[in-house]
This record gives sequence, structure tokens and C-alpha cells, in this order.
Amino acid sequence: MAALAAALTMVVPTVEWIDLSLGIIPIVLVSLRRGWKVGVYAGLLWGILPVLFGRAEILTVWQGILEYPVASMSVGLAGIWASRFQDALRAGRPVFRWIMIACLTGVGVKYLIHFYAGIVFWGAYVQWGLGPVAYSAVVNGASFILNMVISTTVLGILLRHLPRLGSSHS
Repeated sequence: MAALAAALTMVVPTVEWIDLSLGIIPIVLVSLRRGWKVGVYAGLLWGILPVLFGRAEILTVWQGILEYPVASMSVGLAGIWASRFQDALRAGRPVFRWIMIACLTGVGVKYLIHFYAGIVFWGAYVQWGLGPVAYSAVVNGASFILNMVISTTVLGILLRHLPRLGSSHS
């Protein structure tokens, strides 16, 4: 799943200030299937791959660690909802609520980390006459909303039509 996440992330062209990260989708999916520990591990692998492939924008060692492995690992926290998701799936109840909560958890923590990094590490590069806090809030807030909508929608559609995809037993 980490390799799929890395491949999906590379497919999308980079826009100057927004982060569209399709790699969130397989990390949330594996987290809902196997739990947060597996999700965090998959996120770690996903976060290391851009560094290995030379696609990471690293200013300092600490920023690189925070924004790549740590932020990517945090998406795996979506798996804290895995048991409730699996219970709903087995009972034939709607699972979209758990998909949305899981995405909110994983994507939310990821972009809180990026928000912090935006203030601390990227503050010297702000645009539009904004201060570091406001700029980081705009950029990372927009990225959060975009990724939240896309990951929730794609996972909702996938799991509605292919519920076995979400099962921990397949």
C-alpha cells in the first residue's frame, strides 16, 4: 500500500502552494482494514519514499523528518476507527460515517503537522503579504479541505461498490 501511495502521489502534478496527496487514500484504506499500527507503518514507508526518490523538499533535517515520515505516518492514525468500521461492514450497516471520521483523523493530523512546519520552517517564504501563521493556515487549510473531500469521496465510492475491499478478512 505504501508503494501505491507513493505512485499515486507522483501522478499528480505539483502546484506551487497546494498539496494534493492521493497517497492518503491507500494509507487510510489499509488503516481501516488492519488497524492503526499497520497504517502508521505504511505511512512511514510512504513518507520515506519521496526522500529516497529525490522528490522531497527539505530545508533542514528536522523539517524533513517532520514533514515526510512523521506527517505521512500520522495518516495511519485513521486506523483507530478500524474496529468500528469493521463492525459496521460485517453487520451490513453504512460505513461512510466511519470513512469520514477516519479521514478526518488521519488527514487532520497530517495537515496540523504541516501547519506547524509551515510556521516554523517555511515562514521566511510567505506570499501575499501574510504572516507565517496566516499563510500556513491558508495553504495547509486549503490542502486539508481538498484532501479530505477527495479521500472521503473516493473511499466512499470504492467501498460502496466493492465492500470486500474494506474487509480485514479479504
